[in-house]
Amino acid sequence: METPLWGQLLIPHGLSVAILVLMVMRIAAPVLFLLMSPLLTAQGNDAAAQSEVRDALANFVLAFDNLDWEKFRSSFSDDATVFYPRGFPQRSNGRAEFEKSFKVVFDQIRGGKTRPPYMDLQPKDMRIQVFGTVAIATFHLDDRIGFLNRRTLVLNQTKAGWKIVHLHASETPTE
Repeated sequence: METPLWGQLLIPHGLSVAILVLMVMRIAAPVLFLLMSPLLTAQGNDAAAQSEVRDALANFVLAFDNLDWEKFRSSFSDDATVFYPRGFPQRSNGRAEFEKSFKVVFDQIRGGKTRPPYMDLQPKDMRIQVFGTVAIATFHLDDRIGFLNRRTLVLNQTKAGWKIVHLHASETPTE
């Protein structure tokens, strides 16, 4: 049986189909790797970003527990917005507004205590979602009897690290 013309063009004389398959695989494997490497890198970056966000949140919570004003305020972007769970019905827009409100909160928490820690915040059910340079962190706090306190923080990755661009605090009765 004679090899059809298209077969003669694809398989040079003297090469077996097995050798041709090996040649194609030797070319296809590196090409496939190059095509897949951005996906693999993105997954690795996502894990690294999740870890960085978790660290930023841990630093934020520690600063809040200790009422360390400078570390606390440096966790936020200048243009951040904040919804408080109670006491401040309006959204705070930008550093001047949210710092003014948080100074009141800090004074209330401090009360008569003279040294840190002033609180023992323990985020529960933490979930971090990373979308490129933006991350959303949600968790609960059991810091007020009869209420479940819910928190959502939106962070943006900057040259100075992950900064909070929005904090939403709400609470719901548990009884």
